[in-house]
Amino acid sequence: MISVLDIRYLERYTTSGRTYLKYGIEGLHDKSRKPHNIQPTKVTNEIEQEILNLRITKRSGCNRIKFRLKRLKEISLSTKTIYQILKRHGLNILTCKIKTRRKWKRFAMKKPNQMVQMDILGPFYLENRAQKNYFISCEDDCSRKVSSEWSERKRSLDVLDVLEDYIVENGKPEKVLHDNGKQFTSKMFRRFLQRNNIKDKSIPARRYPQLQGKIEALNKIVKNEFLAVENISNVEGGKRMYSMFIKSYNEEREHGGIHGHTPSEMFLMKAD
Repeated sequence: MISVLDIRYLERYTTSGRTYLKYGIEGLHDKSRKPHNIQPTKVTNEIEQEILNLRITKRSGCNRIKFRLKRLKEISLSTKTIYQILKRHGLNILTCKIKTRRKWKRFAMKKPNQMVQMDILGPFYLENRAQKNYFISCEDDCSRKVSSEWSERKRSLDVLDVLEDYIVENGKPEKVLHDNGKQFTSKMFRRFLQRNNIKDKSIPARRYPQLQGKIEALNKIVKNEFLAVENISNVEGGKRMYSMFIKSYNEEREHGGIHGHTPSEMFLMKAD
């Protein structure tokens, strides 16, 4: 039997006492510490299948899957949830025949066309073909917007064709960053830059090429999301497919390095 003094003591000095007086003996039992006000998004079979499709067909990482679901499906999931789904299906790690051994230091221009990076990827070969093929790319350092072409040659003339395509679509850059390949050090290439008042910036020969980290990242994307995925039977068909891939890269593909925006969106946002 609890006396009046005991009740007053419990009310005044103990939390458990007040709980006991309000709820009885049941109120003293341990309660779950799980939050009661959080309503997480339920991962349905359809959402899970969408995540798996993006991983298998686009080889998208957790961040880009998160961006794509939010952008197109208005579904908000954490990267941890997406990773757990991929791990459950054995898709958290994807293998690739092409290995990259270098880690790049990141930096970015503040405005589009302050600098572009140029590089040549290749050679690569189609199945049962001896012909060499290359991807020549010109990428805006700020927005990651790119002009790129499939070419059977890698002459200065071919490099300038890509640079001119970039200028026609996006405007003239102030500076061009490149390695010391002979395509970029030729008189033809340098004269073109001088005539158009574009600064020529080459990477010092004895330094690591971290300065070209963005164009190297683009090359990795082309390897993993185009060459490793598409079934290319001939050069002409491959060129058409690659042109569509670059268009999708610029206008539809969410980019983790620019906060989930597409390169075209970032170009317009930063140009203002």
